[in-house]
Amino acid sequence: MRLHPLAAPVIGLLFVTSVAAQPAVNRRYTETSLGPFPSEVRNSAVLSADGQHVAYVESGAGDRVFLDGKEQKSYDQVAGLEFSHDGTHLAYAARRDDRWYVVADGRESPGYEKVGVPHFSADGTKLAHVALLDVGMRTVVVNGQAGRPYDVISAGLIEFSPNGSRMAYGAVRDGKCYLVVDGEETGPFDDLGTRTGYRFSGNGSRLAFVALVGENLHVILDGRRSRPFYDVGDFVFSPDGKRTAFAAQEAKDGPWFVFLDAEKQGPYQTIGDQSLAFNSDGTRLAYAAQIDGRWSAVVDGKVGEPHKGIAEMRFSPDGKRLAYVAQDGETEAVVVDGKVERSFDAVGGGSLVFSPDSRRLGYIARSGYARFVVIDGTRKSRYTMVAYLNFTPDSRRYAYVALDETGAFTVVDDLPAAHRYESVWNSPGVNLLFDYRDRFHYIAVKKDELFLVEEKIE
Repeated sequence: MRLHPLAAPVIGLLFVTSVAAQPAVNRRYTETSLGPFPSEVRNSAVLSADGQHVAYVESGAGDRVFLDGKEQKSYDQVAGLEFSHDGTHLAYAARRDDRWYVVADGRESPGYEKVGVPHFSADGTKLAHVALLDVGMRTVVVNGQAGRPYDVISAGLIEFSPNGSRMAYGAVRDGKCYLVVDGEETGPFDDLGTRTGYRFSGNGSRLAFVALVGENLHVILDGRRSRPFYDVGDFVFSPDGKRTAFAAQEAKDGPWFVFLDAEKQGPYQTIGDQSLAFNSDGTRLAYAAQIDGRWSAVVDGKVGEPHKGIAEMRFSPDGKRLAYVAQDGETEAVVVDGKVERSFDAVGGGSLVFSPDSRRLGYIARSGYARFVVIDGTRKSRYTMVAYLNFTPDSRRYAYVALDETGAFTVVDDLPAAHRYESVWNSPGVNLLFDYRDRFHYIAVKKDELFLVEEKIE
């Protein structure tokens, strides 16, 4: 399977081509300066998920972090900038002399020999990181409190539940592996499945992970061990946490199956990585499966038409519609409600977006050197680059960012704004963010200065 990434975290003047002139639409907008933004700091820049804050590292006589243009304390070295999900907190690792610290909202942790990248819980109330102690052991520090020391913290992987109430990580002591959940050990095991990770249900009440016991892998769900498997792929909870699904191979070189609660689906040659998806109420499951060298979407246990490749299974918000990208030959097309739309050279990875009312579908595509959005099956204007497509909260309009020889700008209902920027920035995987049905915001660069831009659609 393959998809072409057409939208990057930054859309800017990387290259230009001539395009036909477009009618401009003036919209009310305000710019709030976030300070200087020289080109040499941009590789270190991190944006908050709410699209309103930017932090970066300026190097010289030491490293200095700038948050929304405001300089913070200087250190010998800075790494691992991380915002909380709501953008109200910033943390990073910093070294002074031979000691490392985690700096959160300007306050230093105790010094350690080394520290890992800090991680916030989804609600921003917890901050965790791995620390190397002077005795050579490692520990996980949560809100400044160090946990039990271990020989190894598995891959530095710390997992919070989606609601932020619980936390899990893998650890090794005396050659045995443990999963540490809310400070309590589960195990020992011979190894932990970092490929699958540690999965909490949405409300944090359930936990699943994969562990090696002897020569076999087991799914550990709610503390109960499954029968043995040779390999285990993705594991997902339904949004309400009541249902589970995972991909597994029962024997070496054998077929793969999907286990939906007590139901076994398959056999298949393999299951697409990260393709298992429940709909919003957990009543439907879709995934990509390979059969006889071809890929099909399996929806509600029924195998669909074969393709060369399949990716990005996406249910609509109401859970009734399904869209995915199918590759056949050298072209790609979106399949929605079982119907294949027009083919293009490529469809942008991660660009499929349903409107909030589930009635409309949009995505980014490419033909030749031109990029464009496709809305309800209709191709819109061509540009050098497009990104961040999203629908308004009332589903009536759509907006995105485009680039042509005049600069980077927003487009609403295929009408471009009159104001231009050197580049527009967004967090990876985040589309244009609407504050109201007629208002959205983004980060933009103009003349080496950073701006928070807020637009109101007239």
